[in-house]
Amino acid sequence: MQQSTKAALLSGLIFPGIGQITTGRKTCGWLFVSFTVVILYLVISELILKAYSVIETRQKKGIAIDAESVSKATSDLIGFSDNLYLNTLLIIFIITWFYSVVDAYYFPKK
Repeated sequence: MQQSTKAALLSGLIFPGIGQITTGRKTCGWLFVSFTVVILYLVISELILKAYSVIETRQKKGIAIDAESVSKATSDLIGFSDNLYLNTLLIIFIITWFYSVVDAYYFPKK
């Protein structure tokens, strides 16, 4: 298997930037890894904030709090059409992951 194919598979199946790191393009790879980690942090932070707001609302109303109901209420709050910030982050995440694969395949270290 060619080095560029291995790099693309690593970046596509494991984590963005891993393919670049294994082929010797460490700076580019770590940039992909760092950017992806930041995006994931922002997404998870947004989801946690939404879950906390659901829990707080339920506590004020005296509604029982369990993981399933909080999960359902949170997923209703972050529906795809409602949350522009979260949607933008997820689209940037997908584009970054895709570009990492393309970059690993077409621009391997020579």
